[in-house]
Parts: sequence; C-alpha cells; structure tokens
Amino acid sequence: MTAATGASFGLAGILSGCGGGGEADTATPAAESEAAAPAAQASCTDVSGLTDAEASMRDTLGYVDSSTEDGKSCANCALYTAAAAGESCGGCTLLKGPINPNGYCVSWAMAAS
Repeated sequence: MTAATGASFGLAGILSGCGGGGEADTATPAAESEAAAPAAQASCTDVSGLTDAEASMRDTLGYVDSSTEDGKSCANCALYTAAAAGESCGGCTLLKGPINPNGYCVSWAMAAS
C-alpha cells in the first residue's frame, strides 16, 4: 500500500466517523429518514438549543425517549403538547425541548379523556 492510498483510507475513516465532513451532507438524509420514521423511532433528545438549567431539568425528571412504564407515555400525559404537522417530536408544558410521544418522565400525569 502506498502512502497516498493509506492516507486516503485514513481520511475516509475520519470523515465517516464524524458524519461525512459537512453538515449539509448529513442533515438532509437524517431529516428525511426521521420524518419518514414513526414516532416510536423518533429521536427527541437534541437539547442543543436549551440552557444548562433546562437540559438539567430533563435529567432531573428522568426524561427518556422511550417509556419503559406500561401504559405511561408522553402521548397520554396531561403535560404533553402534540407535535406540529410533519414533525415527530412534540413538547411539554413542564420540560423544554423536543419530547417524543413515546417518551416518559417521572412527572407523568394521566391526560383527561
């Protein structure tokens, strides 16, 4: 193997490890696959737009993207706000940031029927 060939393999490995190198390159396929995925597959864990205190509150209340509590999910919680048309993540009146309808936190309260 020549040094140039080895360098190109090394560069390919680095780029694949960090998402291919460009934000524009990775944003479109991820957005398309997330939009096409059912809510159960949605990832609503991006807290990049939250303050440290808001992100910490999610941790404090034990928010998880997929509930392990039978019959309890954000979708049937009184605090959940449904996702806008075309979106997979909703919101919460208690927690800031994206909320998976199949998620859960310790503040879950049964929504009125």
